[in-house]
This record gives sequence, C-alpha cells and structure tokens, in this order.
Amino acid sequence: MVNVYMGSVGIYLRVDKRLLERFSKVAELLGMNRSEAIRRAMEMFITVNEKESMTSRMRGLVKSKLTLRELEEIYWVSK
Repeated sequence: MVNVYMGSVGIYLRVDKRLLERFSKVAELLGMNRSEAIRRAMEMFITVNEKESMTSRMRGLVKSKLTLRELEEIYWVSK
C-alpha cells in the first residue's frame, strides 16, 4: 500500500551523523524509508505527549517502582 501525502511539506533538521546512521539502519531493517520512519516517530511522540498517557490513567490500579516515563517506554516497545 502506498500512502500519498497530499499537501505535505518538507522539513529540515540537523542531527548527529551517528544518530542518523543508526536511525537509517533501523528504518531499513523495518522496511521503511527515513521519511516514513520519521512520520511514525512524530505520530508516536504526539500520542505519548499530547494527552494523558495510558500509563498515567492506569496509575493507582497497580503499584510500580518504575516512573511513568519508564512505563510508557515499555508500553511502546511492546507494541
């Protein structure tokens, strides 16, 4: 399936060369180009930070020694 991004805009960002190499390698292993990987990363960033997180809504239901950030990272890694 090919996604068409009507009205899309380009962005320019500066990143460390090593970070870009690692990012590109992982994106390639997942069968994505960098643009698709960045779009997914942006969507995940918004989901995690835009509204009350899933783990913060669950706080109080279970006791955890982990921080909300650690729990959120575990949640996303497991998806």
